Amino acid sequence: MNDPLLQLEAVEKRYGKAPVLTAVDLSLQAGEFVVLIGGSGSGKTTLLRLVGGLERADRGVIRLRSQPVDVPADGVWLPPERRRLGMVFQDYALWPHLNCLENVLAAIPHRAPARRQAALELLERVGVADLAGQRPQRLSGGQQQRVGIARALAAKPDLLLLDEPLSSLDVDTRERLRLEIRSLTRDYGAGALFVSHDPVDAWRLADRVIVLEHGRLTQAASPEALYAQPATARVARFIGAHGGFSASLRREQGRLGIDLGGRFHAATPMGVTEGEQGIVLVRPSGVRRHSEGVPAELLHCAFEAGSYRAYWRIAGSAEPLCSVEAAPPAGPDALLHIDSEHIFIYPTVKGANDNV
Repeated sequence: MNDPLLQLEAVEKRYGKAPVLTAVDLSLQAGEFVVLIGGSGSGKTTLLRLVGGLERADRGVIRLRSQPVDVPADGVWLPPERRRLGMVFQDYALWPHLNCLENVLAAIPHRAPARRQAALELLERVGVADLAGQRPQRLSGGQQQRVGIARALAAKPDLLLLDEPLSSLDVDTRERLRLEIRSLTRDYGAGALFVSHDPVDAWRLADRVIVLEHGRLTQAASPEALYAQPATARVARFIGAHGGFSASLRREQGRLGIDLGGRFHAATPMGVTEGEQGIVLVRPSGVRRHSEGVPAELLHCAFEAGSYRAYWRIAGSAEPLCSVEAAPPAGPDALLHIDSEHIFIYPTVKGANDNV
C-alpha cells in the first residue's frame, strides 16, 4: 500500500487543562472518503482544524503527503495556506464583498491559465453558474454551500476537509449535495475528511467511518463493519440499536448471553467478561413478532419511510426495544423473537448509554 495522504500519530490537544484529543492515530489514503463522527465535544472539529493548520497540536505528529506539517516536539508547523488543502465549512465562510465567481477565483492561483473559465466550469458543475454575479447574502444556504464546494475544489487539492457542511441545510438539499460531493471528490481524485454527527452521511458517503468519543478514537471501519460489530455503546446507538438496560453476562450450554424477558439469549460481548454487569443494546433488525418469544407490551408505533417502527416494553427492562414492521401491530401485546447476533453487551461506564 502507498504511503497515506494524511497521517496522525499520537496527536493530542488541550484547551487549558481540559484534554480535547488524546493519543489519536489516524490515516487517510489518496482518494479515500472518510467520515469522522462523534457527539458534541468529542473533538472532531478540533481534529479537522489541526489537519487544516487552523490550530496547533500539543503533542504528536501530523503528516501530509508523507511530509511533517505539525510536530510540536521539533518545532515544525506549516501554515494553512501552504498545506494545499480544500476546506468547506458549516457556515459557508464565503467572502461577503465578492460575488460567487470572485469567491471561486480567489482560490485559483493568479498565474493559472484560463482562471475565469475554470471558475465558471466549477460553478456550472455544482449547479450555480447562473448565480456567478450574485453576492453570497442573496443566495440560499444550499446555493452558498455549492459555491463553497466549488471554491474548495478550485485549487485542485488532493484532500478536502469538510466540517459538517450539510447540517444547516434542509433535507432535500442535504440529499442532493451528498451525491454531488461524493461525485465531485471521485471525479477530481480527491480524498476527503468529512465531519458529521448524522448517520446518513456515514452510510451514503463513507469508504471508512472513524469514531471519536471524548477525544479518543474508538473505532475505524467500513460502514459494513461498523454495523456488524459496533465497538462501543455509543456506536451501537449510532447504527440505530435500542435498549440500554443493565444485565449480567452469564454462560448457558457453552454460550455467553443474558436474561431477557425471563429467557436466556446469547449475546455478543464487547469488552464484558463472564459474570460482569453490562449495558445491552439490540438492533431493530433482530427484533420480530413470533409465536414463541418474549412477552412485550406495545408502547408506540410510527410510520417511517414505507414501514412501521414499533417500540416495545419487555419485563425487566426500563428501556424499550424497537422492531421494524410491514404493518402496525394488531394489538397492545405480542411475543418477540430476538435474534442473538443482534444483541450486544458493553461495559458499564459513565456516559456509555449516550448517543454518539
